[in-house]
Amino acid sequence: MNQKSKRAPDQLRKLHRLISILRMLDNRKQCTPEKLARDFGTTPRNIYRDMNDLYSAGFAIYYDKGTKTYSFTDPDFTLRDLDLNNNELIALLLGKKLGHTLGKPIENAFNSLLKKAHKDTGEKTKSKIKKLEDRQWFWVDLAPMDDFEKIEKQYNGIVEAMDRKREIEMVYKGMHEQKETRRQIKPYGLFFSNGMWYVLAYCNLRKEIRSFALDCIKEFQITNMLYVISKDFNMDDYFKSSWHIIQYGKPVEVALRFTKDVARWIKRRKWHPNQVIEERRDGSIIFKVKLQGTKEIKWWTYHWAPYCEIISPPELRKEAREEIRKLIRMYNKI
Repeated sequence: MNQKSKRAPDQLRKLHRLISILRMLDNRKQCTPEKLARDFGTTPRNIYRDMNDLYSAGFAIYYDKGTKTYSFTDPDFTLRDLDLNNNELIALLLGKKLGHTLGKPIENAFNSLLKKAHKDTGEKTKSKIKKLEDRQWFWVDLAPMDDFEKIEKQYNGIVEAMDRKREIEMVYKGMHEQKETRRQIKPYGLFFSNGMWYVLAYCNLRKEIRSFALDCIKEFQITNMLYVISKDFNMDDYFKSSWHIIQYGKPVEVALRFTKDVARWIKRRKWHPNQVIEERRDGSIIFKVKLQGTKEIKWWTYHWAPYCEIISPPELRKEAREEIRKLIRMYNKI
């Protein structure tokens, strides 16, 4: 037997060993050099060489010196075909639809996920994806973000600042006063509302947490000033104090009366986390909610006119009355 024919069985044994080791890693079995050496009738030195060969072939394998075990570096990595069920695929396609509405970074992320799903899933899942993509299953009633390119620099800069925990210095021109101010902020998070992106941040100038529209940020730079967000802070909890996103002043309880004409539409859904609805004998309802700022809920009541009456607070009722008088004067013009 020549040297070449002797080498062939050794190479086949090594190939079999490498494939078996990958399967054991994929099944999350304990893989120490000594155990693998015993299982395959070889030496720990050969196992070390095997792992180096697998690493060179592109498999990211990690050796834990504490437990003396091998594992895939990515705990979610698998050699098996990824298969997604219908609900997971629908969530992915719905996310793509939402991503198109929210702007380029989110849309690109979902497109990337779909490409991976096309590439890395089994034939059964690939067939499901094609079937779902061939037919439009969803339409999302969410105000889209137009011209994301105009705020892309601000969006990416804020994401980078939050990742590095660095403050941002900016020139901000608010929509209300149209006055430019220079501010330094600590960004807490990004949020999307009514077709616009905002950053929720602590404003060093005003000494409070505020929302800033990205399209109103005219100039900005990331500073070297570090900041820390309190572990107790949560964006979901923060926005519970507002009707949507605007907060100001002290908390106040708002009471609204809806006539029986629209009461069933109000009762059918949850408008706010702390809402309370009291039903009355005549079919009308009293809707109560505690808020920090009443401007947004005032605008919402106009949507239900003339079937909604502001009962309290009296200041809000007066404010609405004056605005309605202006509206009447406008429509009485010839």
